[in-house]
Formats: sequence, structure tokens, C-alpha cells
Amino acid sequence: MTRTLLIDEALFETRAALMQNETLIEVYIERHDDISSVGEFYVGRISKLMPSLDGAFVDLGSAGSGFIVSRDIARDGKKISNLVHEGEKRLFQVTKDRLGEKPVQLSCRYRLDSPNFIFRPMATGLTFSKNIQSSDLRDQITLLAGTLLEQGSVTVRTSANAASTDNFKAELQYLADEWSRIQNEPIQSSKPRRLGPAQTPLLHILHSCLTSNLNIIVNRSRALNEAKKHIQRLFPSSLANLTLWDKRESLFEAFGAEEQLEQALQKHVPLPSGANIVLERTEAMIVIDVNSSSYTSATEPAASALSTNLEAAREIARQIRLRNYGGIIIIDFVQTQGRGDVAKITQELQNAFQDDPVHTRLIGMTELGLMQVVRTRTRKAIADILLDDCRLCNGEGTIEQTTTLLSKLLRAVDNAAGHARKGHIDIYAGSELTTELNLHKQTMESYLGIKLNIILDPQMTFGEYTLG
Repeated sequence: MTRTLLIDEALFETRAALMQNETLIEVYIERHDDISSVGEFYVGRISKLMPSLDGAFVDLGSAGSGFIVSRDIARDGKKISNLVHEGEKRLFQVTKDRLGEKPVQLSCRYRLDSPNFIFRPMATGLTFSKNIQSSDLRDQITLLAGTLLEQGSVTVRTSANAASTDNFKAELQYLADEWSRIQNEPIQSSKPRRLGPAQTPLLHILHSCLTSNLNIIVNRSRALNEAKKHIQRLFPSSLANLTLWDKRESLFEAFGAEEQLEQALQKHVPLPSGANIVLERTEAMIVIDVNSSSYTSATEPAASALSTNLEAAREIARQIRLRNYGGIIIIDFVQTQGRGDVAKITQELQNAFQDDPVHTRLIGMTELGLMQVVRTRTRKAIADILLDDCRLCNGEGTIEQTTTLLSKLLRAVDNAAGHARKGHIDIYAGSELTTELNLHKQTMESYLGIKLNIILDPQMTFGEYTLG
């Protein structure tokens, strides 16, 4: 099984596509003004206790406010008022990004991640993934992790089966250095602020995705150099798998990631058999419906239903991870015949979720035959990054965000510039997009190395443009 991480760094955003053979399984989109803060540490000040919610609001300085509940400070059953007081300064870590009106979620049960390890300084012990069976590997890691274990607990991921001793040493040293740096930051005498240097979109993506035996392809020399420095420090054996994409064709389009990303924004997803699934988000939950469509059998309807459901289960798990859906998920499979079929569907879904790094739990079927799933919310859903509520239909539909549209237009102009014989590109657009383009015109021309003529076409709507 070949896994490849495609990194497309551009002017307005950096995108990463994790491909498993030819299938897109995960997407990261980071923008300089909206980088995910999950995992970052802050000096924060308790600004207001909320006993009714058993939590407290936390002032994070320029990052705004966060919220923490008592169980994320200590799990001894104490109420929030017995754990912290207003005005108190502490070290906090972000566990969930801001979602709509909800502030970032915080914790004092810290963890530092690397490709093969999780270090928890507030816990004790060494825990191995159940998939690590080799006693020699367990003994080797136990010996190497000795110093770190004096400060906290270490969890060893399944991926350690494929890693080298050099990787283990580099990662454990990285975790020790990071925790030492955080501990040495002044807390009580400091104003609320983020600790450490600001993350770049590329570094955040690498830290989230880096594993052993991962091929990494980047589209720009600058990104290649930045990636080399990070990988050398954290995962040196992966340097051999890092390459620069130097072809004219777009990196995402060459690997089929662009088309699959567009599909992940659609409501309907067709299945190879002719059946389809429909995914809808509501305020309370994600609702997924499986339709057998043209895939039916008059002679064996039960077998057709089971076959459709098993196929749908695999694609549903992929779409949930790809779209980064979180919270309550309800799946309405095609009606089945008996407990045996339900058990097979449940097992298929469980197997499909096994590689998902985000904790996902199957609750089981309701009396009405609806499968219940709960997936932890961490990053924003892809649709929330790329789309906005439509202004013309009072939020009933969606339109592309301005940054999404500018990024797409930039890729189209970049592709057109490679085929153009003249020294400029004409862009025809409506009034709103023309205004945005004029704001970024000089930066785009410098980035593309070609002159842009931006021409107003009053007949065009916000998302429309043509190149000439």
C-alpha cells in the first residue's frame, strides 16, 4: 500500500492531499490568517468561571478566548470552582479549533505528538499499541524512552513497526526538547500569549501528517527547503522520500486529487455499483442516506442490499475522514434482513474507520435501523474552510469563499500562463471579484511572473470569471 502526501503551496493557501494509491483519503488546507491551533500551547488567564457549565473562559491574549471544562484540568470529580480561580494564570493547550460561535477548546492534560509517539507529561507509564507484537522492538523503545519516561508517559503508535532506530532517537529527543522549551517559559509573570514561534501552514501540515514510508511531493523549491529542515529534525529517514514536483501540470490534477476534492464538497457521492450515498449536515448532526438506486436484484434482494451496504460503508468512512466531519453521525443503510447482516455492516464500517487518526466510535443501530457514529471534532470541516453561506438565498445554499475563489483562479491563471505566448493574461470578472483581484494584483503578478489585465464585466456574478 503506497501512501503519498502531495503539498501544493501557493500564494493564498497551502493544500495537502494524502493519497492511498490513487484514492484521496485526507485533505489539509491551511491559510496564513487561519492556521489550525490544535496542539499549540498558551499562557492563559482564567477570565470567568461558569459553574453552570462546570467550566471557565480563558483569556489567550491576541488569540481571543478559549473555554475549558473541569475534566480537562483534572479527572478527580472536583468542580471547576475548586480547581481554578478568576485571574489565575496557567499553561493551556488547544484541543479543538474555534467552531462558529464556540471558542477554542482547551486542556491542562497536555500531550505532544510525533509520528510514532505521544508524550503526556502529566501521566506516567509506557503504553504500546496492541499491534506492536515484537518483544525486541518493545525492549528497544523502552530503553530509548527511559529519560522521557522520567518526566511523563509515552504511548507508542502502530506506525513504530515500520520505523527505524534513528527515527525513534530523533523523535524522542524532539519531544524532550519541546517539553523543556515549554517548561522554561515564564507563566505567572507573563501576559496571555501563545508560546513558541508561529507555525507556517507547511510546518503544521507536516507535523500532522508525517509518518514512516510516506512519499512526500512538494510543488515549490521554497517549500522543499522548509520541509527538509523539519523532516531532518523529526524524521530523518524520510528525507529520501521527499521530492520536488517540476512538471507543468498541476500536482493535484496529475494525481487525481483535485477532482476527488471537488467531489468531497458535493451532497451526492456515486458508488461504482450504481448505488449512491447522500451526505447532509444539520446544526445537530451529520445525516447520511444510502440509496440502492439502479443496483437491485429481483431474485436476490437481500444479497443486493447487503452488497450495497458493505460498499457504502467503506465509502462513508472515507468521506467522513476526507470531509473531516465530527460530532453525531447517523447513517440510514438500505434495509437489511436479520442480525447477521447488521453485524457484517458494523464490522465493515469498523474496519474502514481503523486507519482514521481521529477517534471514531460506533454506537450501534437504533430501533429504527439507523447506525449511530460519534467522531471527535478537531479541525474545521473542509466545507467550512472552502465555502460560505450564499448571500442571495439567505444561507440555504453555499458559495465559494473569497480566498477559495482567488486560489482557484490563481491556479487557472498559472496553468494558462504556461501555455500563453503573449506576456500577459486578461481576466474578465464581475465587480466584487474585480475589486478583490485589484487588491492582490501586484502580489499575484510577482508570484506568477506575468502581467495581469483585470477587466470588469458587469454581467458576471461574484464567482464567475474567464481568461483571455
